[in-house]
Amino acid sequence: MRSSPASSGAPPGGSNSWPTGGRCCRDERQAGAAERAMRVKETWRHFTPAQVKDFLRVGHEGREHPSRLRTLELLEGMTSVLDVGCGTGVMFELCRERRPDIDYLGIDVTAQFVTAARERFPTDSARFQEGSLYELARLPGVYDAVLCRHILEHLPDWEPAVQRMYERARKKLIIVFYLPPRPLRFRRKRDERFEPGFYTHTYDLGRFVDHLLNGLTPAPAEVRIHPRQGTSDPRFRWGDRENIIYEVLR
Repeated sequence: MRSSPASSGAPPGGSNSWPTGGRCCRDERQAGAAERAMRVKETWRHFTPAQVKDFLRVGHEGREHPSRLRTLELLEGMTSVLDVGCGTGVMFELCRERRPDIDYLGIDVTAQFVTAARERFPTDSARFQEGSLYELARLPGVYDAVLCRHILEHLPDWEPAVQRMYERARKKLIIVFYLPPRPLRFRRKRDERFEPGFYTHTYDLGRFVDHLLNGLTPAPAEVRIHPRQGTSDPRFRWGDRENIIYEVLR
């Protein structure tokens, strides 16, 4: 893994300079407006410290989950990655072990996850930032790859989120679903209601793929789909559904 941005003095990720001037202010105002217009519901804020420490690190959906290992393969040849929804740093740990040349930056909207990641990796604490994917314009530069794992299911609307992440990807955007999109008659999404008061959406397959192909700016060169990337914990009601990865190439 490259030297920590805290020791190098440079921001983690693709650029060596922080945004300045009027464009930065405009970007921040726009990001703030989007964030205010789309308040995201969470359940993780109420986790105990023990739950936070091991969240998606151990067990059926832990470090060796097929979707994580496949993601590592898709990062081959990348020099930097922005991990949107980095949690407690599981993907950073895997990248450090198996893709040590990748310059990593992770963001997460849940403060206790970011704190846990910084405590687990104190010498790389600057690689974990608290923030929303609707605030990505505040981050410097672009990244070879942007990774979004198990996040879109929990949003009220995925379209602006996908565009914001795609804009920060120099080469590819990697999206991992644990609730894979399915054909839905006359609906663009279905609330699965697995957890009351919390988004657990399944999206319409046709509309989602069409948006990746034709709704992003600029249009991608290619969209690759990697199905059957492991299931969720069988104790959950959605445990029989297989993860799927969408690889969007610039």
